[in-house]
Amino acid sequence: MKTCIAIDTNIILRFLLKDHPQLSEKAKQLFSQAGKGACLIYLDEVIIAEVVWVLFSFYKKEKTEIIEQLTMLITQPWIVNNRKHTILAAFEMYRLSNFAYIDCWIYTVSKQLNYQFKTFDERLEKLHP
Repeated sequence: MKTCIAIDTNIILRFLLKDHPQLSEKAKQLFSQAGKGACLIYLDEVIIAEVVWVLFSFYKKEKTEIIEQLTMLITQPWIVNNRKHTILAAFEMYRLSNFAYIDCWIYTVSKQLNYQFKTFDERLEKLHP
């Protein structure tokens, strides 16, 4: 069985931003090794949410660019997460709306699990009958 490596936000940020000579290269090498079949990489939903938030709020990246880059990463066969389809559905809602990603995430999760959804955001509340 292949080794599975759980990664944190900084690895993804350094990989996507290519803003640190040593750390960006290390992130690239890790993903390259995974792409060659040497390991799997576990990408948690919390890490994804943090990456979206940091790229959007701190680095002022466009929503479409964030979604495109993360979708390309998440759909790699060496990325492990049992909720990939949920993440991608939340990305689609995020792309089509003015809601924050985390709102899209919890809305999507509640809908897929057929849970009741409550929020004080009236616009978001109206989406869930």
